Amino acid sequence: MFSATTRQLEKVPVQAWLLLGGILFYLASFYVVRFLGFMYAVPLILVLPFIVWYMAQSVIKPILILVPLLVATYLGNVIAIIPDGAVPLTLFQILLFLTIIVFLLHYLITSPERFRVIGVELELLLILTLISFSIIYTPNREGALLNLTRILFLITLVYLVINILKDHKHFHLIFIFMTVIAVILGLFSIRATLLDPVMAAMNLRAGGTRIFGRGAITVADPNIFATLFFLPIAFTTSVFLSKLDYIKKIPALLTLLVILAALASTYSRSAWIAAALLMLMLVIYYRQYKLMAVAIFSILIIIVSVPELRSMSAGILNRIFDIFSGSTDDSSRIRLLLGIAGIRMFFDSWMLGVGYRGFPEKFTDYFTTQESIGVVEAHNVIYEILAELGIIGLVLLLFLVYKIFSKAAQNVRRSQSEPDKIIATTLISTFAAFVIFFQFYGGFLVSTSLWTLIGLIYAHGHYLDQRKNRS
Repeated sequence: MFSATTRQLEKVPVQAWLLLGGILFYLASFYVVRFLGFMYAVPLILVLPFIVWYMAQSVIKPILILVPLLVATYLGNVIAIIPDGAVPLTLFQILLFLTIIVFLLHYLITSPERFRVIGVELELLLILTLISFSIIYTPNREGALLNLTRILFLITLVYLVINILKDHKHFHLIFIFMTVIAVILGLFSIRATLLDPVMAAMNLRAGGTRIFGRGAITVADPNIFATLFFLPIAFTTSVFLSKLDYIKKIPALLTLLVILAALASTYSRSAWIAAALLMLMLVIYYRQYKLMAVAIFSILIIIVSVPELRSMSAGILNRIFDIFSGSTDDSSRIRLLLGIAGIRMFFDSWMLGVGYRGFPEKFTDYFTTQESIGVVEAHNVIYEILAELGIIGLVLLLFLVYKIFSKAAQNVRRSQSEPDKIIATTLISTFAAFVIFFQFYGGFLVSTSLWTLIGLIYAHGHYLDQRKNRS
């Protein structure tokens, strides 16, 4: 069937393809002018022929469109085509739509291999069924439907990743691209926060009780921005601790230092804790205990030697310890209020919860918005799921996380070559960091970076299966 379709497409004259391309170019130009205006449309129209050519090449090699898509997950709302809408139209959304079209065309006109699946379809189906059922009684149906739609598209992203990404060299290419983007964004963040003398002086004076100038380049929330550094930190740390040549390890170390400084500029305690445990996992796996001890000792010497760093470190430690007590700043105190409200919601409707996305609406039944300074979103995935989907939802989610982590651990055990070990350890430690991070923050099920990571984990698993079958 597919070979017949290919032969039929080959019989189409070149003039017909040119005519079709011209029509599509005209329509695209018309709509660009219609919605963006002539001034913004001219540069876009000039690059449209290149975009059409690149799309045609991507149909042959879908990896060409997948790499920009995954990199776009880092750009957030930096490139927003319609920033003022209810749901901002971003570069990631456009590339996701184009990638779906490219993959379908590629699958149609080529001799396709067996369509790859994730392996946790049943778990996903049960969770989606529970979410869909909870829309019946949730007090926030609009928000639930919106997030459910986002989850469906993110699951589609996972299938795109595992069916397009089939070469281990492409994993390293994607990791390098993401690291470069993280360094660029990190340098902007460092310049706007740590290197700003006014902000630095204000933060030193506050001593951790209040933060001024937190880094958040691609999104409004500095905590979410901080999660973009997890994979680059894991990748550069894995390269540095691996058995690769020092020619590759030294640049990885220098890059890691820049990214860690960028992470510090976010002042996100949740991300700091997650990143610290991420690096600890890698040190234990590669058994570089002496290197870890030397690094910690060197950092302590530097901190003690520089007065500004001593003051800043004291403030950072205060913020880290206060995340569990809530006595110093409002963010910690509010987290405790949110946790108490979540537990009370669970006891009031322990089986099925209050309904997906019902937590913000039901929070005011237990505390006022004045007490939480307007914050009503859950800041922990455990009590969020308990409150919204009940004990059934939590069991399903924990089992799904267990299956994903087991797959990532299996990839580590099966990796023989050093490049494969770097890929596997990068992915499992990053996934662990996300799981830890979402114990202090909400949005677990709609995290684009997390679903991208899940796709990379299962894509690597399929690659290892394929290599085993060939050998």
